[in-house]
Amino acid sequence: MKVLCATLIVFFITLSCGDNRNMNDNISLQDSIVKPPISNTSQRIQVTLQKEPQAIVNTWLAYITAQDEMTELSDAPLDIIVDKSSNYAKIMNELRETVPSQLQSTAVKSRLTVLLTKSRILEQLTKRQTLDKVEIMRLAEELPQDFENFKLQLNEIFLKTPDQFEIELDDQLDSIQKANEEQNDALLQQNN
Repeated sequence: MKVLCATLIVFFITLSCGDNRNMNDNISLQDSIVKPPISNTSQRIQVTLQKEPQAIVNTWLAYITAQDEMTELSDAPLDIIVDKSSNYAKIMNELRETVPSQLQSTAVKSRLTVLLTKSRILEQLTKRQTLDKVEIMRLAEELPQDFENFKLQLNEIFLKTPDQFEIELDDQLDSIQKANEEQNDALLQQNN
């Protein structure tokens, strides 16, 4: 974890130091407005939340907003990505700051940190005087997939452990055995 943090800090410093630009300069997007996003040839996973996490996120406004933005981002052209890059960073920060207590875990926080970091890098890349369009589009393709990975992590919180499965199985076997005994008793009474 320390290595990851140190790597991220060095990366942000490198981006900040290497970016010699005037914040008030206008970014020229003439040629990029007509270009469609780079198509990702690998198949994206689509995660469906299980009942328990879905019930929690249904009332989590930051999650709903992030879900909508990531859906739009997956098909957005470069000009839209550049215009909304600051919003993505704000949304991911809000998502990380408002995690419901039922979803608090180290793994969830890690996924949210990845989303926030990538959205901030995307924001920095779009503020440069000379846009690295390939890198911007690469990050724009990764963010929705990282959000799907975050949803996968939400599902994993509610996965049962082998001990829980064993207890549940024992309970089901006990109820089946009890039903069979009752049925046998009823049959014996009918025969007598």
